[in-house]
Formats: sequence, C-alpha cells, structure tokens
Amino acid sequence: MLGEELDPAGLRGHPRAARGRRVRRALVAAAALAAALGVLGVLDAWVPAWAWALPVLAVPAGWALAAEGYRSLGHGLTRRYLVTRSGAVRRRTVALDRSGIIGLTISESLFQRRAGLVTVSATTAAGEGRYDVLDVGRDEGLRLARHAVPGLLEPFVEESG
Repeated sequence: MLGEELDPAGLRGHPRAARGRRVRRALVAAAALAAALGVLGVLDAWVPAWAWALPVLAVPAGWALAAEGYRSLGHGLTRRYLVTRSGAVRRRTVALDRSGIIGLTISESLFQRRAGLVTVSATTAAGEGRYDVLDVGRDEGLRLARHAVPGLLEPFVEESG
C-alpha cells in the first residue's frame, strides 16, 4: 500500500545551506577534539603522540559523514503521507499518515535563520510523537506545512502584500 504511493528517490532535496550546516558541525567537532588535546597538553597531562592524529583524521571522516548526511536529507508529500528522511550513518525514512498529524511546529535556530532554513515538526499521538523535517528552506518548509494538513496553519499565517 505505502510502496505503491511512495518513491524514496522522488523525495525533494534540501538547499545547499543544509550541507554547510553539516560540514560546519563536523569541522567544529574536529576542532573541539584538537582543543581538548591542547588543554591536556597545557595541563601537563600525558598525551600520546598518536592522539594528535585523531583530529587530523576527524576532518575527512567528518566531511564524508556531513556529505552523506546532506545527501540523505529529503521530504515529500503524497496524497496520504508526509515523508521525511535524514541520517548519515543510519538513514531513516518516516512516512507519517497525514490524517494523524495533530499539530505542526516551525522552528529555526539563530544559525538556521541566517542560512534561510527551518525545521518543520509534525506532532502526532502515535509513534515517537514528533517527526522533524530538518533544515528545509524557509519558503519550502512553510509550503510543506501548509499543504501537509490543509487549514491547520491558516489562522496563523499572514499573506504578505
């Protein structure tokens, strides 16, 4: 039933800014590892020489995971389902029955706002209770939210003139 209606290859991709967020997180993790080793060195703690290879290896590994995480981002609407996909190491695709959505939340962090991205969260009484469409473009996220459950957001949306 779901397989007939859903083609995971047909999911919409997310903007390049979403890839940038993932790459920055990977680079920050490598820098934090290097900083931790530096602090240990300053505190005269013994740091084995091979430990300094870890932040160096973390950069390409993080870059690869960030690229894979970006490639796996996707979302879509079918006649019956809201579909979201994410994950780098463990890719996860969720098909949420649109009739079970009882609320939608559109949120953005400071960094998402600067990049023009939002997270659209669909609330349901089943499963995990909330399913997120991560780092979608602001306009696309609002369109997705409006069409996922028609009429739910209309009281809260102002049309720009």
